[in-house]
Amino acid sequence: MLRFLIGTTLCFVVLTALMTYPQMLHLTDAVSDTGDPLLNLWTLSWIAHQLPIAPARLFDGNIFFPEHYTLAYSETLLAPAVFATPLLWLGTNRILVYNIMMAAGFVMSGVGAALLVRELTGNIGASIIAGVAFAFLPFRFDHYSQLQLQHAEWIPLSLWAFHCLMRRGRFADGLRLGVFATAQLLSCMYYGVYLASYLLIVGGALMLSNLTIWRTRWRALAIGVVVGGILFAPAATAYFGARRSVGERPRQEIYVGSATWRNYLAAPQSNRLYGWSAQRFGAHERRLFPGVMVVVLAIVCLWPPWSAIRAAYALGLAFAVDLTLGFNGLTYEFLYNHVLPFHALRIPALATILVGFSLAVLAGLGTARVLDFVPSAGARAALTALFCTTMLVEAVAMPVGLTKLPKNPPPIYEDLLRDKADSPTAVIVELPVAREDPTLMYYSTFHWQTLVNGYSGFFPESFIRIGQKLLDFPSATSLDALRTRGVRYVLLHGELIEPREYQRIVRAVDECRCGLVLVARRPWQSSEISLYRVEIRFD
Repeated sequence: MLRFLIGTTLCFVVLTALMTYPQMLHLTDAVSDTGDPLLNLWTLSWIAHQLPIAPARLFDGNIFFPEHYTLAYSETLLAPAVFATPLLWLGTNRILVYNIMMAAGFVMSGVGAALLVRELTGNIGASIIAGVAFAFLPFRFDHYSQLQLQHAEWIPLSLWAFHCLMRRGRFADGLRLGVFATAQLLSCMYYGVYLASYLLIVGGALMLSNLTIWRTRWRALAIGVVVGGILFAPAATAYFGARRSVGERPRQEIYVGSATWRNYLAAPQSNRLYGWSAQRFGAHERRLFPGVMVVVLAIVCLWPPWSAIRAAYALGLAFAVDLTLGFNGLTYEFLYNHVLPFHALRIPALATILVGFSLAVLAGLGTARVLDFVPSAGARAALTALFCTTMLVEAVAMPVGLTKLPKNPPPIYEDLLRDKADSPTAVIVELPVAREDPTLMYYSTFHWQTLVNGYSGFFPESFIRIGQKLLDFPSATSLDALRTRGVRYVLLHGELIEPREYQRIVRAVDECRCGLVLVARRPWQSSEISLYRVEIRFD
């Protein structure tokens, strides 16, 4: 087992480096874009920062002040953070840690699927095929910038633990099942909720196929459920707390995020072979083409005679496809009406990860069936290599576009910390207040002051209101809003504002004599940043 895990891990490390080229050449200085990667980078960094200081307030991120549970406005990434946090504590470059975790999503997804199919077939070739099919599902490259959507490794690991539980019935297997399923919830809530429903379908089918085994296994399974509930309880509390601000997804949003059958003909636009299909058959977040080779091998698996395992994963595939269809399908309406977590999910099409997983398992089983008819070891290896290469060619995308990030923040933050001295953490606002750029959150990982600004999957009403009031900064209304909010410092980012507008605002601040004291002004990115202290007034 250990040799298998080491070998497959090395294999998928090499394949990931090739499939995400040129990311591996820029692990320490670049990410795919300045949107979700910076949000995810901030999330990992916040967890590492907050855990040793105030773990009870872990979910109160330093954004959107004075709101609470702001970490739960988007994916908490608590499971990836288990591995990222020690690296950050050791002082590892934040960008490097983020890119390691991004690559780990591909690698461990492949290893997890390979481990599962090895458990089901004992065939190494079939295991590698399943791992490649799942790790490099074309859908993944359409969401390369979203770390949470790469961490799907807990799906195959949960099913592996379930099969081990069915075979041996040990409490340790039930414990692993609970840990792995919860880890998926704590990596990507979408995947975790969809996995829970998938486990009920596939696991239920397998248990019904052998009720005698079920009577002796239910205690181990119950342990998994209890352990999972305990592990998820803190995050569940935070999500319910955030729900008071976030609310529920309106049905219209879910309709927009629901796939159609046509979307299964659409590959990502960056796909070298099938990119032409993106515009014709796809839509945003609904390019679901899984590849031809994996479908062919799955068909081979499903050719009679069947077995309980093949039937269970075929049922899982049908259920997963129907989930992606959302309100265009058969089951999502019922789940939305009766299962509370589904109220928070905007994009049913993301259940395509379970479609890809089901196809990967079936393709592995189909490969094992084919290889059983090949007597020569060399021929079996060649055939496996052919299947693997075909899948990789179908999945390969254009070279990943990268954006370089500054390894150090603007020096103006040093002036802020110097002026603040030993006083408690200060509330700061950074202008302009932008909703689409988490760069300022990335900068905050170097100073950890409390931001009125923020970027996430949800923007609270309080943030929107103060953003509107600050449009005419430094008017009396805007300054009253800052003082009411408890803001201590204002940073005016000239690099983010048109030069004439920046100079106009600077002159207005100089002339207003309104309790804004210039602390420092530093050059940054062909412009400058001005730091002002908001003086406290006692009227």
